[in-house]
Amino acid sequence: MLVFDTSTPWLEIPDTVQTKSWSQSQSILIPGNRWQAYLNQVCLQTVLPWLQEKSTVEPTVDSRNSLSFWEMVNGSAIILGTTRLIFIPSEAMDRSEFRVPQEWIDIPSWVGDYYLAVEVDPDDRCLNIWGYTTHQALKSEGSYDPSDRTYCLDGNDLIQDLTVFWVMQQLPGEATRAIVPPLPALSAEQAERWLQQLEDVAIALPRLEIPFAPWGALLEQDCWLQQLCQQRQSSVNVTEPTRQGTASTNLSQWWLNVFEAGWQALEDLLGSQPDLAFNFRRADSTAEQVRRVKQIQLGAELPALLLVVMLETKADGRMRIWVQMLPQPGEAYLPANLRLELLSMTGEVLQSVEAGGTSNYIQLRRFKSPSGAQFRLQVASADAFTYEDFVV
Repeated sequence: MLVFDTSTPWLEIPDTVQTKSWSQSQSILIPGNRWQAYLNQVCLQTVLPWLQEKSTVEPTVDSRNSLSFWEMVNGSAIILGTTRLIFIPSEAMDRSEFRVPQEWIDIPSWVGDYYLAVEVDPDDRCLNIWGYTTHQALKSEGSYDPSDRTYCLDGNDLIQDLTVFWVMQQLPGEATRAIVPPLPALSAEQAERWLQQLEDVAIALPRLEIPFAPWGALLEQDCWLQQLCQQRQSSVNVTEPTRQGTASTNLSQWWLNVFEAGWQALEDLLGSQPDLAFNFRRADSTAEQVRRVKQIQLGAELPALLLVVMLETKADGRMRIWVQMLPQPGEAYLPANLRLELLSMTGEVLQSVEAGGTSNYIQLRRFKSPSGAQFRLQVASADAFTYEDFVV
């Protein structure tokens, strides 16, 4: 019989796990895929020791779990005895829904018994398993989104008490899996054609590049999955010597007075106009700071806007970051319904704030970021948007 400690605290991500995971993920060229692989590595390496400590059964890691695999599909599989657990990490703080890639639901050999939603907070170096559901519930109650090939379940439909999770695993006869039909078989020639099409590392989302049936059939055969991972890694190795620098703004360089084009000192752009002076809420005026502003143009119909970023360094090496949007000099207010959003490099909205009809500025909540982390700031109106990428 399985014996578990049912407590489910926030789990601390060890510094060694965070550092090593980030370093290893740098072999992936595409920022969004790199961040996804990083989150999965951090999740697996943090959850695994926790399972080893709480369970009398030694957990086994699915052989598919690897950086090159996570570049393509989000999620990790861990086996406890006869129970298969699928962990789906996300950086998003919004727990209104739980999205699971179709691969974990409709590839017969990948199907799990329980699917666990994991919120990863790289800034505070911790993660939390905030709920779970079963394969059967995802198939019968979840909605399928063909745009990104995920099954989505309302966050309120997840069971958040993990005590129930441990108890239900030990009850005989619980139905956790729905019936999944087999995928059409691929011939060796068909598989080779699909593999050649998908090996190009410039394809950011290979899982959406071809129909699901051949894609799932490729992944179900370990030899073809391994070949695809190896081919894409080979493409990285060929591309790397000629890889161009990214357009990301390097915030670490700001402390050395090195600034990318377009970023100006506030005084240079705003002068001494008192109506444009601003103050970041909760900023420590005694700490060392650096502030820069950049003009943002959404479209010909809207006035230029000012994106302001301020940095502070923490004793633990992480940066504290503040972000504001201001109107252009001469404009009293921001455009109504203008949105400023903080995104992960996989496109998840981590924070969002919207201007009202008479807003003279909008500001994100302060956030912290470790060295090497990446994020995106997006500015959007009803008809247009633009974004800036950053690396810490």
